[in-house]
Amino acid sequence: MEQRTGLIGKVGTNEILYFKDSKDIAKTVLENTKKGITIYEGMIAIKKEDTKKLNLEDLKSWENYITKHINTIREENSIKREDFEFICAVHEKDINYHTHILFWDKSQKTPKNFQHYSIPDKIRKKLIKDTFSDEILEYAKTKDLAVKNVREITDKLVDDFMEDIKMLDNKKYNKLKGVFKDKNSKLDKNFIEYIFNESYKIKQMIPKGRIAYKLLEPQVKEEVDKLVDYVLRNNEDLKNICDEYVKSKLNIANFYSEKNLDEQEQKYKQEIEKIIANKLLGIVKSINRLEYEYKKQETIAEKQKELIKQSIFDLISLFCVKEEKERSKHNEIKTELSKEAKKEIYLKNKDKGYEH
Repeated sequence: MEQRTGLIGKVGTNEILYFKDSKDIAKTVLENTKKGITIYEGMIAIKKEDTKKLNLEDLKSWENYITKHINTIREENSIKREDFEFICAVHEKDINYHTHILFWDKSQKTPKNFQHYSIPDKIRKKLIKDTFSDEILEYAKTKDLAVKNVREITDKLVDDFMEDIKMLDNKKYNKLKGVFKDKNSKLDKNFIEYIFNESYKIKQMIPKGRIAYKLLEPQVKEEVDKLVDYVLRNNEDLKNICDEYVKSKLNIANFYSEKNLDEQEQKYKQEIEKIIANKLLGIVKSINRLEYEYKKQETIAEKQKELIKQSIFDLISLFCVKEEKERSKHNEIKTELSKEAKKEIYLKNKDKGYEH
């Protein structure tokens, strides 16, 4: 039967040594402390069910594990490879396998009485990441896929919504309730009506400028959150993907700590809902663009009307001017004719002796 527990380490050599008695360890530690060398202590514990997955159920497998990961401890403590020594005591318990680790820098000259808390925290996280790299990678892929799917679904939701809205002419748009739904619509009437009304309300609450969830006022965020909640309650596919995202993130977090998972769950839920919120704010942006387009169309129509009016006025003015010219010309001719007639009468009367 393979040995399941024991003492191993590297002291005075680059090879893994097996120690038969803890007295040997005690002696080594005592000698180092007399030299003023700081002895650091740590522990790696792995649940029984995880040791089976990792095949860590005998001393030899733990030797391989420690050899593979001990450099993480050395590097984070800034100890040179040639000066790094350690001893591990591997124990099997009912709930877990664990190893106590003593390590030191054999070249240490200056006494060290303090180690910053960030160093063991970095070691812990790095060991977890390296030990469970395959599982964490799978959960991370699931999480990333969930984000991708959420974006695709919400993009399609926004696109379908705006496609329905753009079917309307300006008058129908301004009287949206009850008139936007026709046989070609992709979305449920009540669903799209609610989204439009809420999006329009949010639009009215947002001042001009960049539209992004993180920049919104608290009261506006509250309205956006309500809209996100409504969409999730009415779109089962989207809700399931969001749940998958939260679950995968919790599975990763569980590797590092089993504490505060409820708080973590709420945090991850907010993360994925923020993505949905920003996508739905795209509807608000689209409504702004649509209103601008309609306003532009109305402006163009008004300008066209003014142009037509001006053209008619110019045409009438042209006829008036032409008529006035004709009238003036006629009067001039008439005046000339009157002068000639008077002259002719005068000459006739003169010949008859009627002149005065």
